[in-house]
Amino acid sequence: MLMRKENTIKQTIFKRLEEFSEHSIFFLNDFAEYGSVETARKVLLQARMQGLVTHLSHGIYLKPMRSRFGEVPPPLETIAKEIAERDHVEIMPTGNTAANILGLSTQVPMTVSYLTTGSSRTIQIGNRAIKFKHAAPRNFAYKGKTIPLIVQALKEFGEENITEQIKSALSTYIAKAKDVDTFCDDILLAPAWIQAIIKPIIKSK
Repeated sequence: MLMRKENTIKQTIFKRLEEFSEHSIFFLNDFAEYGSVETARKVLLQARMQGLVTHLSHGIYLKPMRSRFGEVPPPLETIAKEIAERDHVEIMPTGNTAANILGLSTQVPMTVSYLTTGSSRTIQIGNRAIKFKHAAPRNFAYKGKTIPLIVQALKEFGEENITEQIKSALSTYIAKAKDVDTFCDDILLAPAWIQAIIKPIIKSK
């Protein structure tokens, strides 16, 4: 009877895996409704052995996307967003991650960093990593996404290191922003030295 139940759970989980699109991120607990977590873990191990799923980190899985060069790794940003959604927390790119999104850095980071309303931790994804750092609620008081992203990136550089090249890159990014209606409120939450940099750029648009 137990074996029959496990086979039914296996069939149910495999069917659900087939329905996932390539590069879908999912979690072990997503399958807890079909039985025990341990049973789900065993089924996912079988799916891994058949090449149907990839194990990214503890309790985190991926339906792989493959090219003629092999498996295509998912963006760390995508994984971070899925983890945040699962944990019901907010996250915000910070440091080099924010700078990279803004085009202030062309280096592809092996580690992405986020402020979070959740707990601080680092999640290893192969030779890459996602760092979450707990931050005060005031860091998430912004209405839009552009201004807080700029604030985090400029904090990484420091006031004395803001060049004309950085300002030019910010101008390009701001020109394409879709949350312009939030700028007036959000800029008031930025440190004074960052306001002094951003305001002239916004006014020139």
